[in-house]
Amino acid sequence: MKLLKPIWVNHDDKPIFSVDIHPAGKRFATGGQGLDSGRVVVWNLNSVLFEEVEVDPNVPKMLCQMDNHLACVNCVRWSNGGRYLASGGDDRLIMVWGLSVAVGAGKHKAETWRCLATLRGHAGDVLDLAWSPLDKWLASCSVDNTIIIWNAEKFPEMVCVLTGHTGLVKGVAWDPVGKYLASQSDDKSLRVWKTVDWSQETVITEPFDECGGTTHVLRLSWSPDGQYVLSAHAMNGGGPTAQVVEREGWRCDKDFVGHRKAVTCARFNSNIFVKEGKKCCCAAVGSRDRALSIWLTSLKRPLVVVHDLFTDSVLDLSWSSDGLNLLACSSDGTVACIQFTNKEIGTPLTLEEKNSLYEKIYGKCPANESGGDLSSNLLVECPEILLAREKQEAKKETPKEETTPKNDKSQQKPIYTPSPMSTQSSPAPLRPMDRQIETRTSDGKRRITPVFIPLTQADANESLGSIPGGNENCFSTSSQSKSRIIVERRDDIIIHPNVSNHALSRSNDNGLDQRLRKRTTSTLPGPKAEDLQAKRSCTSPTEQVSSRGVYLGPSLPVPALGTAGPIVRAAGLLRLQVVNKAYNTPYGKLSRLELIPNNSASNDPVWDACLGSPVSCISCDARWLCVSCTDGSLHVWRNAKPKPYRALPPLALPSPAHKLSLNGDTLSVVTSSAELTMWDLNNATCSLRSLSFRNLLSNNASVTNCTLVDGNPMISLNTGKSYIYCKKLWAWVLWTDGGDPVRRAGGGAGSSRRPRVSSPLQHSATQGKYNACAARSWLESQVSVCLHLRLARDYRHWINALFTHLIGHGTEDQLRTILDDLLGPSHCISQPSKWESNILGIKKHELLEELLALLVRQLRWQRLYTEYADQLNELKQKTPLLNGHT
Repeated sequence: MKLLKPIWVNHDDKPIFSVDIHPAGKRFATGGQGLDSGRVVVWNLNSVLFEEVEVDPNVPKMLCQMDNHLACVNCVRWSNGGRYLASGGDDRLIMVWGLSVAVGAGKHKAETWRCLATLRGHAGDVLDLAWSPLDKWLASCSVDNTIIIWNAEKFPEMVCVLTGHTGLVKGVAWDPVGKYLASQSDDKSLRVWKTVDWSQETVITEPFDECGGTTHVLRLSWSPDGQYVLSAHAMNGGGPTAQVVEREGWRCDKDFVGHRKAVTCARFNSNIFVKEGKKCCCAAVGSRDRALSIWLTSLKRPLVVVHDLFTDSVLDLSWSSDGLNLLACSSDGTVACIQFTNKEIGTPLTLEEKNSLYEKIYGKCPANESGGDLSSNLLVECPEILLAREKQEAKKETPKEETTPKNDKSQQKPIYTPSPMSTQSSPAPLRPMDRQIETRTSDGKRRITPVFIPLTQADANESLGSIPGGNENCFSTSSQSKSRIIVERRDDIIIHPNVSNHALSRSNDNGLDQRLRKRTTSTLPGPKAEDLQAKRSCTSPTEQVSSRGVYLGPSLPVPALGTAGPIVRAAGLLRLQVVNKAYNTPYGKLSRLELIPNNSASNDPVWDACLGSPVSCISCDARWLCVSCTDGSLHVWRNAKPKPYRALPPLALPSPAHKLSLNGDTLSVVTSSAELTMWDLNNATCSLRSLSFRNLLSNNASVTNCTLVDGNPMISLNTGKSYIYCKKLWAWVLWTDGGDPVRRAGGGAGSSRRPRVSSPLQHSATQGKYNACAARSWLESQVSVCLHLRLARDYRHWINALFTHLIGHGTEDQLRTILDDLLGPSHCISQPSKWESNILGIKKHELLEELLALLVRQLRWQRLYTEYADQLNELKQKTPLLNGHT
């Protein structure tokens, strides 16, 4: 046995109230107090177990730190499958975490765990959590005296609320085969609940009658074979014990003794061991006396007792899945690890042996149970029921063998159906139908052609497929094309038994059958089904086609919010919480909106509202609350005191919204039909009417951002492209394109927001021709975009980038073109009519000084620099020209 106590596992010297090892054995989680909030930390377990990993600087010890809880975290528990981590705390919340594929960022982000669901239902601190054996349910208990069973497959759905305790509920544990849930409370009782109907199976109070005082938690545990429940904080003869409750009869005649103060937590090892030829279970017990004891059910005394392991009470315990490592945490803010060997505690049963034991004891094992029916949790606990079930199954199998020939006989009865489809599937009719003529097609297949003959009463009684009423025929007249077929009524066409239809069809080769064959082989008006199917296959699900078949182009998806629980968005000092389908009414499902204070001790909303359709998009800040629904409606409230009020009436959008974006008082709405509309919320006016950008979309494109750039609407797509609408040109101007071949061929010249004047682009001799040309073309386009959109700051950047590129790869004429425009007519006698001293509010001579500062760094352009620098100095010394330009 080894005892380890890593000092680096801590919460900044704050208490640690819970610890749990991941089922895979690679991580463990701790929960407790942070600096100013509740804290959940995921650690690397290998750094605790192996010294070489601990000292390796390349291996992170802390994998992720989550400070999302508003108050102290009391419990952390991994799901049995290891996919989720649940945490509950004093903020009355339960958060369910999942590992994100995103790469971690920051000091404590080797991994990224994000909150998948936030469960709200308790009215007090959440003290303990437990996952059911198949991760079907999550049980939580609280100081509000209740236990809530959550549907782990549909968070945040509640299955039920168990209300039987009269004191604070401080521990819950599941039966390993899924039939019972045990809970322990400050009301000096241990209750067992049946999972089939959530009723109480039994209430145990005798071992706890003498208990005085209380503990922070009462963590109980169920043995891995399901035969025992190990409780916390019991008394026997005036001494503290951990009570052992047997499943059979719920007897309380065994306990673990020896601790000097109340037992706070107990945890069974999940393995069933074999030691010295006997099956046994292993349990750890922690107490307020700062000691830890390890017990084997095959021994009368503890296997080991560790005294003064901590400086304060032991609060939680956790075994690794291999059963050889035990973690314990204390309110002193430290964690200890005890390592065992199989020689010390025994050899664990394999999974197959463990399941066989469950089958032998209970008739089934949890590993074979699945499905959502609650009755699947019923277990067979006595052999008499098993024998009765086997007899019933044997009786069911015998009649099946006897009824098989009867079914075959019933299938051989002649079926009289005039439907052509049914006659095609049968090789030959059992007897000729007196209203049908058998013909052959050109490929040799037989076809049954119905012939119109008025029905008599005798025929109606004989025929099983005829329609009641003798005046109706067996042809359908719902199709216009069929109604055009003229059927000649001929009384001489009568099919008698044992008469070949084939011979009859030959004799009437030019009659009714020939006409029917010609009609069925003719081409019907309209497009063929194959052509329509080909068109559909060419259109992706994100593309739209009008009702007339006109291709409208790609469409944008409507977000699906609220599938994993309530949606929460920050709104200044408040948070907006949206719950889709919160209420079921006879008239439909309603969605609920609530504003909740961030730092409030309660979760009582200060404002709420209901909508008749699920919310699909949300955008809010300290002043505005904007939501859109799947029915295409838009709702806007002003976030004012004391209560928010509607800033706009409900608006009907052209189609459901794809994205909402707030930029100050401007709300931008992008619809799924690729239309952009903007409103000035402060003045309640439309600042930009519906503007389509469908032509800019490709398949699977979506809008990542929508904002205003100097008053011009700008949209950014997930394809890396950005567009700005130019009102003067009435067109979308391409702003950025990460995949532009011209830009990429030019090496991404000037892509940095700061001009890279010190490191101009370098091109090889073989690629210099097209690289230099491509870079110059792309930079010139960026300058032109800024000029027409009147983006002064961006224009300064791109003109510098273009000039820097020309210094390294341009010609003297190209440089002079830019310098001449900025310098202006220095030797002009007459008044200049076209040249202006400013461009986009920037003085050209100031811009010229910036470019000359770049030019002076290249010695091969020193004469050009001297020429323009001298002229610029002369212009500064001269008196202003007649037109007022300097």
